[in-house]
Amino acid sequence: MAALDSDVFRSKQFVFIIGEAQAEFTVHAAIIAKQSKALNALINGSMKEAFAGKAVFEDIDEDTFIRFCQFAYTGDYTTPDFIDVPTVEPPDIVQPAISDDGEPVPHEPVPEPVPDEPELYEPVPEPAEIGWGMIGEKPKKAKKLSKSSRLRQSLHDKLYDTETTRMSSASRCRVRQNSDPSEDYSTVFLGHGQLYVFADKWGIESLKTLTLFKLHGTLTTFTLYEARRPDIVKLLRYAFSNTHTPDLVDGVDDLRSFIGHAIYSM
Repeated sequence: MAALDSDVFRSKQFVFIIGEAQAEFTVHAAIIAKQSKALNALINGSMKEAFAGKAVFEDIDEDTFIRFCQFAYTGDYTTPDFIDVPTVEPPDIVQPAISDDGEPVPHEPVPEPVPDEPELYEPVPEPAEIGWGMIGEKPKKAKKLSKSSRLRQSLHDKLYDTETTRMSSASRCRVRQNSDPSEDYSTVFLGHGQLYVFADKWGIESLKTLTLFKLHGTLTTFTLYEARRPDIVKLLRYAFSNTHTPDLVDGVDDLRSFIGHAIYSM
């Protein structure tokens, strides 16, 4: 990332009081003010917060604000950790099938899903070389994708431009794919979603883009185990029901649009 201007570290201190616990965070005023016009007005404008050098943000939690500060100083933020919750699957009660001779047929359990390898088209063979008395083979047509496959591919192809002068390619979206039903990813999904809502409220467009970029990378590699369906439900409830998310008067915001697309293609 590009070095921050030295004036940032010489700027005055500004205090943010965060969440229900009223936790205090002291940051450099200049680095926060440059994130958006709204934050600049809060810190350097004519509002009471600017004169007091203090602002109260009761509608976000401490972890979300810390991730915002990480982004403000470095151009990136730490992805929340998943929670390891051992799952206990209740036994399936299935009536045994009866064979022709009256003996019960053992029931085979249905295996957990495994990540699919993205094979969208069959390779098209090269036409045979045409020589004396030889006819070249007609190339096979590519298989037509199903509707669900097209949706999944369009989700994978969706791009979010995270190119900024402060970000290097090494710092963008380190995504860890889930590999076991015991890995609860609701904290991961909600961490990105809550940061998006904060960025949307304060007009921080580059942070909105980054949160969608990271959420996109996580969802497109997510294996939907049966035990992990509630993780997706929590994200849906937050995005579409939470009182802090933007209203729908002017249409669907980018977070809802993306999540709806992602869930529909799973």
